[in-house]
Amino acid sequence: MKKWLLFLLKLVFTMGCLWWAFSGIDFKHSALAHPGDLDWRWIAGGVLLGGATVVLSAVRWWLLLRAQGIQVTLWRITELTLIGNLFNLFAVGGVGGDAAKIFLLIRDHPERKLAVTMTVMIDHLVGLAAMAIVFFAMTAGRFQALEDQSALGKGAIKFAWFFFGGGLAFIAFLFLMASPLVHGRIHKPDRKMKWEFLKRVPEIYDVYRRKWGLALIALSTSAFMLPVYYATFWCGARSIAGNVNLGQVFTAMPVVDAISAMPLSVSGIGVREKTFEILMNDLAGLPADVAVSGSLIGFACSLVWAALGGILFLRPGDRTSMKQIEEATQAEA
Repeated sequence: MKKWLLFLLKLVFTMGCLWWAFSGIDFKHSALAHPGDLDWRWIAGGVLLGGATVVLSAVRWWLLLRAQGIQVTLWRITELTLIGNLFNLFAVGGVGGDAAKIFLLIRDHPERKLAVTMTVMIDHLVGLAAMAIVFFAMTAGRFQALEDQSALGKGAIKFAWFFFGGGLAFIAFLFLMASPLVHGRIHKPDRKMKWEFLKRVPEIYDVYRRKWGLALIALSTSAFMLPVYYATFWCGARSIAGNVNLGQVFTAMPVVDAISAMPLSVSGIGVREKTFEILMNDLAGLPADVAVSGSLIGFACSLVWAALGGILFLRPGDRTSMKQIEEATQAEA
């Protein structure tokens, strides 16, 4: 009951954000009301870039699994990434994409439950670090210019500075706490632990310090993946207007991603569109209808691959009831 109430609240918030995004647009004259006027070549390009994003995201997770000694094929990880995208977008049965990926991979590696779970968390941290690197690289030397925007745009940029700066500090803190110097003093060999996993978590995390080569390749893969993903939204905007600057999209998207990732709306819909509209208007003077419609088209490019994830999930090998997945993930928690 609580999950459905939470979903209902998120749905109401999503509809409110969409209304806010479209409130200053004459929908009858917007690109979404006239699909025949869209340049579908750019949309096709966005779909292909969305597929490349899935593959690169799978490679990142695969590298992190390899560092833990979990042997799994890249093809299988790509399948799980597609299935996870489906659950992320639609939250099937109240189960998110991470829970679905963890459950399905644990079925193949039941002896490595904690390590599998940790790699998904660390995958997010690597993505956060890469996003921070891209954001600071795109905004280096331009902080004052970026601040001289609308009140909402200025607030979004400031939020991003604190969010990404704090994220990098948090990752560094985790590495420090997981290091043998600190971890060895906290968890001495002769000290008994009530919960053994509290000792295992830092040890799993410290693997990426010792196998820094694989961790660095995963970070580089993520840093390369983000511009590919951001370009899907550029393609969405270009399908409507031909004068959208790619660099300005790259500057705006890390901020858009950070804000839309907050669990306030369904799959970030509405929040993403309004933030993209504000920042692209501030950075490039992009009309609201182009920004909002372009953001929705860019998001739709990901739906194609989520649909493929749904087809893969329906195969006998992966088809599992939502109740079983929920019970398994609750047991893991």
